[in-house]
Amino acid sequence: MAASYVERLEERVSSGMSPACVGIDPRPERLPAGVAPGRSAAERIVAFVREVLPSIARRAPVVKPNIAFFEALGADGWRAYEEVCRLARAGGLLVIGDVKRGDIGSTAAAYARAHFAHADALTVNPYLGTDAIEPFLAACREAGRAIYVLVRTSNPGAAMFQSLRDTRGHTVAEVVARAVDRWGEDTASPGGFASVGAVVGATRADELLALRRAMPRAPLLIPGVGAQGGRITDLRAAFDGRGFGAVVNQSRAMLECFEPGDPDWRDRIDAALDAFHAELQDLLRDRAATTANPHP
Repeated sequence: MAASYVERLEERVSSGMSPACVGIDPRPERLPAGVAPGRSAAERIVAFVREVLPSIARRAPVVKPNIAFFEALGADGWRAYEEVCRLARAGGLLVIGDVKRGDIGSTAAAYARAHFAHADALTVNPYLGTDAIEPFLAACREAGRAIYVLVRTSNPGAAMFQSLRDTRGHTVAEVVARAVDRWGEDTASPGGFASVGAVVGATRADELLALRRAMPRAPLLIPGVGAQGGRITDLRAAFDGRGFGAVVNQSRAMLECFEPGDPDWRDRIDAALDAFHAELQDLLRDRAATTANPHP
């Protein structure tokens, strides 16, 4: 079998790339005015992404198109989503399909079949239990794909359910984290990380260490940096000393860092990507130094 998603990600980080994930959440009103003027919103999105992907691929190993922004445009949006995924993979990028699917039986199997056709990894919702996850796990075991299970999300309302405690005092997020560890136990890469990962928001850095201990082999997808208030400097516990263990996502701060009429929008994106890369590299150097000298 070809190298798994996790192995390919680890290879890219080992080669010097940052564990960065660039979210693609395209809003037509925020696209550069000079990109495909007069074309449909879906066509303009594809044209914009086609232009920025080479810059992303020089600095980050992963992109995460959020399907909601494409679905909002109907059938044309779905075709645009397919094309964006195709372009990213053709350009050497790994693709996380941010689809947050979760259902049971044949429905879950259909979701897995549909979305793994376009992405190397998917976000999934565990609310319906193991039978909702199993069709996605099959693709992890048999085809080297990966999933990121929603564990502790970055939105302000997440605590409504995720912070509830069971009779043993464990939060719902901690219960799901332990399930993630079990689901991934037979999918570990040679580097030690499984194909079953978790979404843990950067806005909950106070819980990160406990969640990492509950699922030590799970690769993490960390949203919430930037516009939502999370800080990269708080994420050291997500990584091991090699720089493996997580990808940190930024969306608006990367691909909406300009005004639509700004003629220098490409330069602004390049600068934002460079700053993101540098900040993550600083974090990994700090993490490696701590591992080498745990008692400075």
